[in-house]
Amino acid sequence: MRIGLLIYGDIDSVSGGYLYDRKLVEYLRRNGEQVVVISLPPRRFWWQLTDNLRRDVLGQIDAARLDILIQDAMVQPSVFALNRHLPLPVVGLVHLLNSFESHPRYSRWLFRAIERRYLATLSGLIANSQTTLAQLQQLLPSSLPPHCLALPAADNFTGADTEIDADFVRRRALAAGPLRILVVGNVIRRKRLHVLIQALRQLPANDYRVTIAGRLDMEPGYVARIRKLINGNGLTASVKFQGPVQGTTLAGFYRQHQIMVLPSIYESYGIVYAEAQQFGLPAIGTRAGAASEIIGHNQHGYLIEPDDANELAAILKHWHGDRQLLAGLSENALANFATLPRWDDSCGTIHRFLGEICRLVAG
Repeated sequence: MRIGLLIYGDIDSVSGGYLYDRKLVEYLRRNGEQVVVISLPPRRFWWQLTDNLRRDVLGQIDAARLDILIQDAMVQPSVFALNRHLPLPVVGLVHLLNSFESHPRYSRWLFRAIERRYLATLSGLIANSQTTLAQLQQLLPSSLPPHCLALPAADNFTGADTEIDADFVRRRALAAGPLRILVVGNVIRRKRLHVLIQALRQLPANDYRVTIAGRLDMEPGYVARIRKLINGNGLTASVKFQGPVQGTTLAGFYRQHQIMVLPSIYESYGIVYAEAQQFGLPAIGTRAGAASEIIGHNQHGYLIEPDDANELAAILKHWHGDRQLLAGLSENALANFATLPRWDDSCGTIHRFLGEICRLVAG
């Protein structure tokens, strides 16, 4: 098959969604398929809507001479009307649905209307979690197109940094000193870094050290707010920004820290929670979204209510003071990693599904 992948921006961007896209492209090419990545410029929402009037987008897709087109569904504002002009099967890869995030009512209504229109143009759907699939079924309760579930995988790292065992994670958890907290995520409002900062204000500064690994250029206003919170509460010595990191550098951070915290208001899956388990790190997420599909509450991590800084502070205090508990959670996290899907499994599911869609459309 000659397969297209339509995305916004650079496929090498640092985020879980782009990682998923890269892994899928690598797998398909490794298994003999030709893959053409077509990129639309990332722009503000209202400008994205005007892409539906651009014939050059259709020209790019037509020039690629594809058998089937995968669209990272983040592009849906640009193609929800354009898709009806495409003479080939189109499959949506759904990482995140805007209408289920926290937005003003009028925005949610608009997002939902566009998403429903977009989904109705597709020949098939790939959902990245049970949570996302349930939301898709809410949007199109009686007419959901053929679909498959392909969870993001956790085996993103290889090499010496990943060669750890239960003894290593236990000794790391029991090590004396400040609790070493890792945050992996771009610094944007949805990730709720301010909730962690509010929790840290309730704890002695000597009880923790925080490393934040993620982009700082996506929402400059929010980043400025976080820096002001850190500076205003005297936390500059305890909280460090590392910027966007990947590969062996990120693996090293997972290896060195004792827990991973990301109290997002919503995650459609949350690859970083799974990555943390590869290194035996208990993770703290929220009960909103799909974090509960990865984090076993009180088993190998903890789930708090969204925006509850008090609950987060209580957990951090408890884990810092009870290192035996932390060691048990760490061992459980490492053990749970073995139960999570691998990229070859998830991408193989998508590969077979694409073949089925092509056969179905061919009739």
